[in-house]
Amino acid sequence: GDIIEITVIRNGEKFIIPWKFAGFDPNVFQSRLINIWFLPFLFWFAGVLTLIFVRPRDTLRNLFVAINYLTALWLIFGMLSSSHLWESSILLHASTWLLLPIYLHFHWLFPRPLKPLSKIFVVLFYLVCSSFAIAEFFQVLHKSLYVLAFVIALAGSFILQVIHYRKHEDQRRDIKLIAIALAIAFLPPIALGFLVATGSASHLAAFGLFSFPFMPLAYFYVIYRRSMGGLEIRLNRIISLYLFLIFLGIVLFITIIPLTNLNLQVENVLIIGIIVILALVFIAINTFPNFQKFVAKRYLGISIDTEKLAQSFSNLIVTNTTMPSLLRMLETDVFPSLLIRQYAFVQVENHHLHPLLMKQVTQAQLPEKEAISNLHELAGKFIPNLPPTDDWLRLILPLKLGDKTLSFFLLGSRDPDDIYHQQEIPDLQTIANQTAVALSNILQAEQLKQMYELGLDRYEDERKRLARDLHDSVLNELGDLRRNLGEQVSPNILASYEDVIHRLREIVKDIRSPMLMYGLAPAIKALAEDLMQKTGDTLKVIVDLQTSEDRMPEKIEVHLFNIVKEACQNSVKHAQASCIRISGSIAPESANLMIEDDGIGFDIGETSNLGNILATGHYGLVGIAERAHVIDAKLQIISKPHTKIQVVWEADNKN
Repeated sequence: GDIIEITVIRNGEKFIIPWKFAGFDPNVFQSRLINIWFLPFLFWFAGVLTLIFVRPRDTLRNLFVAINYLTALWLIFGMLSSSHLWESSILLHASTWLLLPIYLHFHWLFPRPLKPLSKIFVVLFYLVCSSFAIAEFFQVLHKSLYVLAFVIALAGSFILQVIHYRKHEDQRRDIKLIAIALAIAFLPPIALGFLVATGSASHLAAFGLFSFPFMPLAYFYVIYRRSMGGLEIRLNRIISLYLFLIFLGIVLFITIIPLTNLNLQVENVLIIGIIVILALVFIAINTFPNFQKFVAKRYLGISIDTEKLAQSFSNLIVTNTTMPSLLRMLETDVFPSLLIRQYAFVQVENHHLHPLLMKQVTQAQLPEKEAISNLHELAGKFIPNLPPTDDWLRLILPLKLGDKTLSFFLLGSRDPDDIYHQQEIPDLQTIANQTAVALSNILQAEQLKQMYELGLDRYEDERKRLARDLHDSVLNELGDLRRNLGEQVSPNILASYEDVIHRLREIVKDIRSPMLMYGLAPAIKALAEDLMQKTGDTLKVIVDLQTSEDRMPEKIEVHLFNIVKEACQNSVKHAQASCIRISGSIAPESANLMIEDDGIGFDIGETSNLGNILATGHYGLVGIAERAHVIDAKLQIISKPHTKIQVVWEADNKN
């Protein structure tokens, strides 16, 4: 507020002008500090990082550098043009025309080229746009024409990414990541811009721009995450932390904005602010680890904590107890998290290598039978080069149980440089050892299942033969015996004869239902009629099945029929049921059957676990569970207050 006298000499005359020193102005300071001036520096910094760290120096890399530098200049010229400084408006128009070909060319190549471009076309397109940029310096174009270039650059980039997404499925994950990054970058400023327009929080508007740097960071990550080596893990953390801070900032703004519109005393504002900040700190400490894991798994494709590799893998592998689930885990979780893009998981069978899982490797590229001994010699060592037939191999890890080698991990190309460092090979071998234990358990379980299935098949064949012999031989011979006796047979002998015949027919029917010759549905309906006939009026069996004319495999029909039969017998003998309902659908490649009763149930809870059923002594249910397991059907048993058994079979499961 002090008055300062300023002496001005003009044309030899002296003038004294009093000038009031403005001093510190909080509003001016805030407008200068919280502004978009930092954005050009961030884009320029992204370009510098790309120049220094990124290899190879290909076209995509050069275009990304040019985009960051030109975008930084475009933002600078845009800020200065509002004050009409240094011909900044003309420079803004010219830089927009220069951005147009670079944006379109970059998004044609990103993430991978749509198809090769003609060099002549590329050169001509750049020349035309450069001509428009030069024309802007001479001001021969309409002053608003540059807006058309800006719209074409943005709309064209968007359309090219849509084409990439529709034509190339393998690029969709990267494009989704960029789309999410753009949404995160633009939504906060749009939302705060709306608040400014409504007059709710004009002094907070500039904070929305702090999400903008997420856009070049996301592009940088998607293009070059496979070329950063050990830096990728650190960049993953930076992205997760930055994204979390953006979301935390949004929550903070949503909390603060209502407070800014209240006429509160300074003391109250400070107390409320401290409470809000402490609450956000508490939330951040407790939620950030889970948020980081979510982002890494869902959007960055890294589902395993590579810093605690052995522990993470052991926690993951215990849940995979079948061969399909083990292979799926290796393919979708383990190898992608280790950045291994070329591999073969092969099993040793009779001195031959049987491939279980391969990626970017063909059968012809696998080592021959004679080379298995060489695999042991080279195991656990990084292989920089091999003969031409095996030059894809970089690391061999044996999966051993004791002295027996079950299989091998044959590892090839790996991002970023195909190098397996010596300090990480022990961790990879630990994964191989744990996989060997899991593979051994799976193979033994499959062998036991095959042995049990063969025994059950022999049992069913024997039942079928026995039923046929009783029907075709014993019953026919008894019929011949009755005819030979003539009419002079005492009533007592005749009654005993009829009882024997009736009992034999029941035995034949119990051993194997003759209606299975006509399909599963007719056999179930015949079973229902037989149960009602045996129990008189005390039991009602309702059959409600949707069927198809085509039949499923005979073996599946036999097992499903026996499951239904055993379930019905349990309802009659143990559950004291008065009504049984058999419903569901039967098709050539699937079946969904539900057996329900109104009985008293039994105490095993809701389970299909064979061990739990055995512990309760329900051996009939054990037979049901075993048959469901043999045909790879899903089984659900629910008891109390009534009994409900559901079995679902699909042909794809068996395959």
